[in-house]
Amino acid sequence: MAAYDQMPDMDSEEFKRWQSLLEERTGVWLSENRKSFLITNLAQRMREKGFDSYQAYFESLDRSVGSAVEWASLVDLLTVHETRFFRDNESIELVKKHVEKMIKNASKSDSAQPLNAQVWSVGCSTGEEVYSLAMMLSDLDTSKLERTKKFYFGLTGVDISFPALAQAREGIYHQRRLMHVSPVLIEKYFDSLADGYYQVKNQLRHRTCFVQANIQELESSPKQLYDVIYCQNVLIYFQNNRRQQIVEQLVNRLAPGGLLVLGPGELNNLSHPLIEKVSTKHCQAYLRAGG
Repeated sequence: MAAYDQMPDMDSEEFKRWQSLLEERTGVWLSENRKSFLITNLAQRMREKGFDSYQAYFESLDRSVGSAVEWASLVDLLTVHETRFFRDNESIELVKKHVEKMIKNASKSDSAQPLNAQVWSVGCSTGEEVYSLAMMLSDLDTSKLERTKKFYFGLTGVDISFPALAQAREGIYHQRRLMHVSPVLIEKYFDSLADGYYQVKNQLRHRTCFVQANIQELESSPKQLYDVIYCQNVLIYFQNNRRQQIVEQLVNRLAPGGLLVLGPGELNNLSHPLIEKVSTKHCQAYLRAGG
């Protein structure tokens, strides 16, 4: 058995092979300055599987029995899951104002149909983003709606990582992960478990759905239209041409008048005939025409 204390150096050609494989299968682009990140995570997985060369491990991802399962495990290591509750308060506030406007418009309508706001969180990771939005939506003032009208909302989180989605569905987080959640919201929307863990209450979890999908293949997902599409800190992991393609797919899923929220600077000079930029200092957001 080879010693794994130090992995062999990875030359530029070897790095390009891994770089191309990851982009081909996930769309994620690892720049040259993230080579050490790749090596560190490959080393971790290779130690676990007993490989002592990048070449042998690379070939196993295509040829070995169970390679699809192994690839899923590697992708989970190589895709970033940096997230936290209420990570982007300005963006969440923008979504709040958008849905409040939907409520106001519904209150003026003669229709007795319920108002149903649907939110899509793309790159939802372990669920903190989805539950942050869910708490915000649950606390909205709907008193302007007539008694005959109801306000419903649902949130769909999408991510490529099966382990991340499994945690999101459980909604269990250690108290350290709740440092950005106010005590009032913790009391209202979380159940206390043992050993400092908390679980999102069923009333909120039942409003959510978590789906595994590759962001560059969103066109194959169900063709539902969403009132809000929240895609923060995701596009930075793709090259510019892929970013444009992904945004085009997202726009196609926006309901008329729907709001698309991106991370600041993730796609500069975005131009699309169906959307117009929202004037805001701290967010990059767009409205689809027709609302």
